[in-house]
Amino acid sequence: MNGSFPRLFLAVVLLPGCASSLGEAKRMEGKYVTGAPGSGWVSVNPGGADRAWFNAELSASIYTDSNCGTHYRELRLHDLALESIAGLRGTKTLKEEAPTVDGRAGLLRVTTGVLDGIEVTVANLVSNKDACTFDLNYLAPAASFDAGWDAYQAVVAGFVARR
Repeated sequence: MNGSFPRLFLAVVLLPGCASSLGEAKRMEGKYVTGAPGSGWVSVNPGGADRAWFNAELSASIYTDSNCGTHYRELRLHDLALESIAGLRGTKTLKEEAPTVDGRAGLLRVTTGVLDGIEVTVANLVSNKDACTFDLNYLAPAASFDAGWDAYQAVVAGFVARR
């Protein structure tokens, strides 16, 4: 026997289990709950995300997204957080914490920078659980960011992934 048989055997036996796990994980995409941001925040079309709210008075958005199964990538939380602010120029990290999110490690980063000529502040909380990456984001002009922080914290506080 040339040694390729054991590898082939493992692939044939193990891959169907992995495929069903990925399929199960894919079905989990968007299957989570969050807290509500409260008054002044209106639910809007999330586009490519799962959920989104907008506050016209603050010109601010809160949105959440999940990527599961075949859309999931096993990356360090630090790298996932950087992807979320890739469009910002002149960034400066204001805060970085490692909270527990639904029983898993998370990374919360608050960053300021320029987006389309406007100084903005972005809060991004990322976490991985059950072959899913969850992003909970808050974006506001720098001048109004603090006024919407409690609403964002309410959304984050209610986060629970569902199976």
